[in-house]
Amino acid sequence: MPSKVRWAARLVGAVCIAFVRTLAQNADMSGEPTSGDLLMLQVMLQERPIGTMSVLPPRLDDLLTRPTTLDTFQRYVAVYYAPVGDSTPMAFQLAQWHRGRFALGAMRDSVLAFRLDAAAYSRGGMLHEHSADALAAGRLSVRALGQAGHWSFILDLANGAVFRGVPERIALTDPDMARAPRLFIDQRTFYDRAIGAIQYQGAFGRLRLGRDVIGWGYSPLGGGLLLSVGQPLLDHVLADVHYGVFRFSYLHAAAIGTDTAGASVPSKFLAAHRLQVDLTEDLSLAVSDAIVYSGRGLDLGYLNPLGFYVSSGMLSSERNANDNSLLMFDAAWRPLKGTLVYGALLADDIGFSTLGDTSVRGNNNKYAWQGGLAQLVRIGTAPLLLIGEYVRINPFVYAHRTMVNSWTSQGEVLGSLQQPNSDRWTIAATLWLAPRLRIAARADYLRWGENWLDSTGQIVTVLLPGTTIRVPVGNVGGDALRGDGDVLPEPFAVGNRFLRGNVSHTRRIELWCSLEPWTNVFLDVRATYTRRTGGNAPVDRWWWWIQLRLGY
Repeated sequence: MPSKVRWAARLVGAVCIAFVRTLAQNADMSGEPTSGDLLMLQVMLQERPIGTMSVLPPRLDDLLTRPTTLDTFQRYVAVYYAPVGDSTPMAFQLAQWHRGRFALGAMRDSVLAFRLDAAAYSRGGMLHEHSADALAAGRLSVRALGQAGHWSFILDLANGAVFRGVPERIALTDPDMARAPRLFIDQRTFYDRAIGAIQYQGAFGRLRLGRDVIGWGYSPLGGGLLLSVGQPLLDHVLADVHYGVFRFSYLHAAAIGTDTAGASVPSKFLAAHRLQVDLTEDLSLAVSDAIVYSGRGLDLGYLNPLGFYVSSGMLSSERNANDNSLLMFDAAWRPLKGTLVYGALLADDIGFSTLGDTSVRGNNNKYAWQGGLAQLVRIGTAPLLLIGEYVRINPFVYAHRTMVNSWTSQGEVLGSLQQPNSDRWTIAATLWLAPRLRIAARADYLRWGENWLDSTGQIVTVLLPGTTIRVPVGNVGGDALRGDGDVLPEPFAVGNRFLRGNVSHTRRIELWCSLEPWTNVFLDVRATYTRRTGGNAPVDRWWWWIQLRLGY
């Protein structure tokens, strides 16, 4: 072969390798935790800027190409996603083994990288509340990951069955079950979950369309006051663009709306922007605005990725009356290696002329805030992450007078995962003895000013004098799905005082051990104790389960 031809071939090969190494795939945060652990530990060790952790899920290329002292974590992630997570050529084959890890099918050439996995789990445990109930469930799932140059996709389909236990009780131990309507109808035995997204990633960011995990914010516990990774999955389009010290994120999503009776309502959408500035690698600031609307299909005004939604929501009387806008500021600071300080302030409504007014005139001011401190220490060579966090959600935050336009999906708050008129103290610790051997403990104390309910479980109402109109005087702002009580007529008008109502106190302790004793064999042991005193529904419950999963 002539030398010029050989050099041309080498150049083409180098271009192909560079092309193949352009990883467009996100980490699968619903399937494996190690990628998120690696991201957080790198931030705590000053191996990456704080701002790279603010939009979840993380990108594989960022996790695998950044230099790190956590080489065992990085190698684990690379092997877990191979051949999507590396550049090793591989002819297509079924039942493929790579460094001891099994895939149902895998391939990689100069154009396409693809991985197909299957998994099965069996879970058994007990739930104790008034009586002791045995729990038993199982699930089969299949996942496909792939990328072709700048394009990638994920598809994860799961179907499960409850073998022992009442659906409403066993769902208390698993969010996937609790959010599966199929489990509570028909045979009340089966449930499912589906994740699917396609993404384009270029030099300045990524564009994703589909259904996947979303998290915005700096909290190591999974996000911020607007969007957290524990929320119900949303069908969405996401643009996440970064250039220099700036990062801009845009989201438009379809939520599953519910009315006050819990029934689904059609066409509920939310949109949000987030503009982040990384002043230094150790200091990151961001501002977000968001809107919720429903009942009229996609709104072009809110599809605009550069519009300001608070202003757009005031362009007509119909929007101003019905749409629900929110504004948030959040920040994170790393004063020294191993220490992270973070906080957020969310405004659901703002009345500048009545700021600080605690009378009924100040009811248009609805705020929430979050503050936390994380500290990384070492026990021998094992990293231990300690977190303390406080979150306060004032009355009627996330709710709206057009009640279907609350900041919720499937009846759950999308941000803090707690109801308004409540605050929460959290202490959490996670110890990694190996990349896939983590022991976690968490303790929460939550105060909640619940709405006053009558004997039928409905909000207490009284007749407006001289009329047949019933006024919800029992609504103190303790339910995100009931925003109709923040402005009451005379003589019932009252200020939205924090923790006014039927106050409950909840203490919750959770222990969780997750490990992979053998490749493709995962063992999880989890236990939670919850005690709620006062309020409308006192609780004294504890449950535990052991889960064995084979596959991914």
